[in-house]
Amino acid sequence: MKQLSIKEGMMLMLGLGLIGSLYYLKTTPDIFTQIESQQLIEAPDEVIEVVQTQTTLPATVIEQVKIPEWLDNKSDYDLSGLTVEDLWQFAVTAHEQDHDFFPEQQNALFYLLQAQKAGLASEESQVMMTNLQARLYDDAKAAASNYQTQELTALTARLKTINPSDPKVQEYTTLIGSFYTLERLSKQATEQLNQGLFSTQNQQDLIHTLIAAEQIDPNYPAINKTKSQAIMQLTEQAFRSADENDYEMAEDQLAIAQDIDAQHPETIATMLAIAEQKQDRFTYLDNQFYLAIEQINLLRASNLLAELMALNIQSDQISSYQELLRKTQIYGHLKPLDSSQDFLTSNTPGPEWVVIPVGQFLMGTEQGPSHQQPAHRVNINRAFAMAKHEITVGQFKQFIESSQYTTTAEQRNVANIYDTRSGRFKQKHGINWRHDYQGKPAKDDLPVIHVSVNDALAYADWLSDQTGQSYRLPAESEFEYVLGLGQDYRYPWGNNDPIQVMGNFSGAKDKLNKSRIRWRDGFTEYQDGFWGPAPVASFIPNLYGLNDLSGNVMEWVADCWHDSYTRAPSNNMAWVNPGCESRVIRGGHWASAKSDYRIQHRLKADVNFTDPRLGFRVARDIIVE
Repeated sequence: MKQLSIKEGMMLMLGLGLIGSLYYLKTTPDIFTQIESQQLIEAPDEVIEVVQTQTTLPATVIEQVKIPEWLDNKSDYDLSGLTVEDLWQFAVTAHEQDHDFFPEQQNALFYLLQAQKAGLASEESQVMMTNLQARLYDDAKAAASNYQTQELTALTARLKTINPSDPKVQEYTTLIGSFYTLERLSKQATEQLNQGLFSTQNQQDLIHTLIAAEQIDPNYPAINKTKSQAIMQLTEQAFRSADENDYEMAEDQLAIAQDIDAQHPETIATMLAIAEQKQDRFTYLDNQFYLAIEQINLLRASNLLAELMALNIQSDQISSYQELLRKTQIYGHLKPLDSSQDFLTSNTPGPEWVVIPVGQFLMGTEQGPSHQQPAHRVNINRAFAMAKHEITVGQFKQFIESSQYTTTAEQRNVANIYDTRSGRFKQKHGINWRHDYQGKPAKDDLPVIHVSVNDALAYADWLSDQTGQSYRLPAESEFEYVLGLGQDYRYPWGNNDPIQVMGNFSGAKDKLNKSRIRWRDGFTEYQDGFWGPAPVASFIPNLYGLNDLSGNVMEWVADCWHDSYTRAPSNNMAWVNPGCESRVIRGGHWASAKSDYRIQHRLKADVNFTDPRLGFRVARDIIVE
């Protein structure tokens, strides 16, 4: 194989240095968003002997050096009276005493050059000159290897004096210029390190200074020392940032260290250590996040998510945490349309309920009565569950027997019933929640009636105490939301009269036993087979799985009565004024006129009002703030 010349070797080294400063090594990807690491090619074992004067960085200019003639400053030495033979003999004696180049004016080279200048041209003198020149080459190579700028300059001056056209003279001159440049860059790098100028927008920074120096010689000791100092400083800062859980800052500092030297042992060790520390931190935060979710500790889960995001986790992983937290904030451990029930202290089940999906809808109307106006957008942003059907006589009985509560009708000892002979409603003494619409003993599966809003609120409070959950009456906005399912319809099922049996509505084809009494204001072609309240859940549920929202019995809601929706809440909070004397009733009943079945229909009633057409159902909060 052909031996590379010094010039060709220098070009090869420059190329390797450039490649080394431009390649990057990426660490193994995991759930973290990784910073990129530089992939530097290892520096060659041998020191660059010669460097071209041109580099790829325009800002780096190799110092220009002028090597003087070595004998130019030796004219003051008195050689008068010395013959050629004397000079030659002095040269031989100095050579024998190993004084080839020193002392400065009494060495073999000095005397030999003077002898040749005086005309000496013997074969012995040529052999000596050849030997001296070879030794100068060896000494120059050693000086270059040790970056001895002054020594190399002195040796090059001697070579130049021997032969000004010697190609080695130009090569060493260039190398000397590179040494001076490296000294300047080294000083500049030290200043930038002390000032913390690792990376700046104008590129007048440590990274670019080191790159410029490495393109000249990647093995220059002072530069490598500064590089190591910079990496030590950066890695220490990275560890401190990681200890403070600021992994974004730690990775920024590691990125700078990688730009300086990605293959430096300290860079690699710090990257591995912080990656392991970061993984341990992630494992801990991940476990704690899911534990907080399991415990519905939403504040802690939010704080843990913020710490997880600080780890620079990949966006899809963060999105999954955010989505889980969002769903938990809304639904807890439940999902929309989940159905369940809570148990009472007696270990018997409470009312079955359905989780209602959050959403938004247009509440009210612009064409109806003023108390249904104005139409306004409501955001159902707080998840809740609603009982599948009205509270039954049997469920209400549990409440009465457990709490010994006395209802409004019992206190007044009077309530309305339906008179089957006249087809009208009339008052009758001794009627209360235990009776049906005719005043007869009610079956347990019928919706409880003859209850005031205070009775309904008392039941919800008792249910909360029994189950440990938050039960209440539905807000009016919640009732209209589940009744209309967000659709812009007249009725819950559409805009026309029902064509199939969908609920306990007043229909012209319904009749009381064998009497001739008919509903004149109901649906003309409708018949559901019931006169009076039907057992709960006798008809198909709506798309949310809820029964009898429109029909069977009207229902109390939590809101106080207001004559319009002006200033009404824009969310699903009940609009309650302390001490209000009138509450809202929603939904139609078994004897309603057609217009009462409309989605926006609402009535006003005194808090002590009871009726054989009026009952209630409960709602349950999913997340209690």
